[in-house]
Amino acid sequence: MNNTYHYEGPVELGSIVAHQCGAVGLFSNKENPDFMIHVTSIDTADHIDAVEVKVFCHTDVQSQLHCVDTAVPSEIYKGYVLVRSLFGEDTVEGRKVIGRQLLTQLRLLLGTTESLWGTLVGVRPTKLTHKLWDSLGSLDLVRDELETTHGISPQKWNLLETVAKQERPYVEQTTVAPKEVSMYSGIPFCETHCTYCSFPYGLIQGYGKVQEFVSAYLEDIANMDECIAYHGLGVQSLYMGGGTPTSLGDGDFHRVLHALQKLIPTGHEFTIEAGRPDSLSQSKIASMIEAGVTRISLNPQTMQDDILRIIGRGHTVQDILTMYEHIVSSMNCSINMDFIAGLPRQSLQDMEENLKYIEQLRPHNVTIHTLALKKGSPLYASAYAQEIPSEDVVQYMLDSTHEALLGMGYIPYYMYRQQYMVGQMENIGYTLPHYESIYNIQMIEERQSILSIGPGSVSKWIGGQDFRQKKQYMPKDVDTYIQDMNRLLEKRNTLSKEHWRDS
Repeated sequence: MNNTYHYEGPVELGSIVAHQCGAVGLFSNKENPDFMIHVTSIDTADHIDAVEVKVFCHTDVQSQLHCVDTAVPSEIYKGYVLVRSLFGEDTVEGRKVIGRQLLTQLRLLLGTTESLWGTLVGVRPTKLTHKLWDSLGSLDLVRDELETTHGISPQKWNLLETVAKQERPYVEQTTVAPKEVSMYSGIPFCETHCTYCSFPYGLIQGYGKVQEFVSAYLEDIANMDECIAYHGLGVQSLYMGGGTPTSLGDGDFHRVLHALQKLIPTGHEFTIEAGRPDSLSQSKIASMIEAGVTRISLNPQTMQDDILRIIGRGHTVQDILTMYEHIVSSMNCSINMDFIAGLPRQSLQDMEENLKYIEQLRPHNVTIHTLALKKGSPLYASAYAQEIPSEDVVQYMLDSTHEALLGMGYIPYYMYRQQYMVGQMENIGYTLPHYESIYNIQMIEERQSILSIGPGSVSKWIGGQDFRQKKQYMPKDVDTYIQDMNRLLEKRNTLSKEHWRDS
């Protein structure tokens, strides 16, 4: 099967349908899809607003489906047969119920293994956990609700409970400090293109107007400095990510870093994503020391040279070890290391080797990602996509890594999920006690306003009892970012004034 679907129906149901289809590996495609999902309003005898969801499959794939008792030819779509009909109330809660029923039925049709997350498909399950904790008052009641409504497994509940407890002090703090914000600064360049990456960033050596970009970026920072002063904001944390921020030349990196330094009080969490050790230098480390950087994310992704070459990294394992030791000996900061489970040709032994390096180096934070195979990535259409480990193997990697990190004294402190992720699993951030990243927590839980700088970044103004949001998306295209700078800054200033006008 092509595992594609086309949805037709009310807009308010579209996101729910898309979530459920994504959870079983169906992707929207209007050209000869395997499935058509049609939603219509229906009249009921008691005049309750209701909807009917019909699932049609193409006759070419009908024989491959499971649990199909009857299949009625469709009067709407030629070449399709009706395999499921669902009914429900057209209310907020009713649409959620329909969504859960649709996911269950799609899994039955495709013979897909039931997820340990049950019918919980959102990317931020801890956000829902905190919301329920607020309304229900206890984690025991939250557990009962998620088990009853979504069929979440004890294994995933234990993870949610542990993470929520670690996050709770920071989440609660946001309700009493509305003028405390976090900040994101994004650099849209890398030196090589990782094959699993679908971000629309370019190679810095291929962009001919780096100095124009840096000038615009410094203007962006200066405007943010004025915004902070005008509204009397306190910056709790600042995360400089990308792309790869350290892909900038030494001089440009120094200028940008020291402009950012003015935005955050000395000693507050200031993270630099230095994901590629081949892009670091002694000069950049000296700049980070001078700017008061408190946290560095040095991300090898894996510790096998052959896999590093397959995924397009421009460094070796020895480069990682050399740079790690240099940072430890030169800087007084915490260090994060990222790893990915599910890379092409990756074996259980490879993940065990990664764990041995973690035990040897003892980074303060470790983030374990599950590979998300995205259509926009070079890996998606390459031969290596056929060499990704099976779902069962990846699940074993994650389970064994989780147990090993707990045994080393690490604690899960934030987590999130992604669409197209192998097995609908998750990414988990682990920390040694008292080294959790504040920015990661605030970014995932969306209870604190986050102001952003740079192409492709998103500012979120968050407030009110329901933590409602207003957003501004910076353009991903660097040239557009440079050309529209005045308009973009004016809009950000306007949204900031609207948000804090009563403060």
